[in-house]
Amino acid sequence: MHDFRERLAFSEGVELEDAVLERIMDGIPGATGIRRATELEDRSGTDYWIDRVALPPVSVDVKHRDFCPIQRFGSDDACIETTSVYVGPPGPPWHDAGRRKIGWTLDPTKRTDLVVYTWPAETGRRFWVLYFPHLCRAARQHWREWARDYGERAAQNRGYVTLSVYPPRAVIAQAIRRITTGVA
Repeated sequence: MHDFRERLAFSEGVELEDAVLERIMDGIPGATGIRRATELEDRSGTDYWIDRVALPPVSVDVKHRDFCPIQRFGSDDACIETTSVYVGPPGPPWHDAGRRKIGWTLDPTKRTDLVVYTWPAETGRRFWVLYFPHLCRAARQHWREWARDYGERAAQNRGYVTLSVYPPRAVIAQAIRRITTGVA
């Protein structure tokens, strides 16, 4: 268990290094700059906007982790939030009747183009950039399987918990690849 408010304060307090911002911008054709989102925009899933020439800006949501899961657990994983608000019986198994609000990763109405996962590294910060609609689709298709295989972890809040699963990045990438490649 970890405290959601503490994790939120940590996430909001971590600024992306200039090198990471530059790398993200390099991946966006016509990018002219990057700027912080407003607090209201942040609540809708946007931490940064990447401005572009004659095109709408790209919405970027950053998901920071304060430790490297490879060093701590021997697993290169990423967070898939399955349930934002859970009020059911405490502890696994988590009951569907207690799931009051869908997790950010599964929410198709979230206003996000790119998700940037970050982890500390010896020098700087590792990052992984994903197109959110593909991540959302893959997570919606596989979250129960991932919860079974990797377990859902709870983050304590006042009066409810948030549930997340941490599948290996390779598993997430494979699920996205199945959506984005094939023969029709």
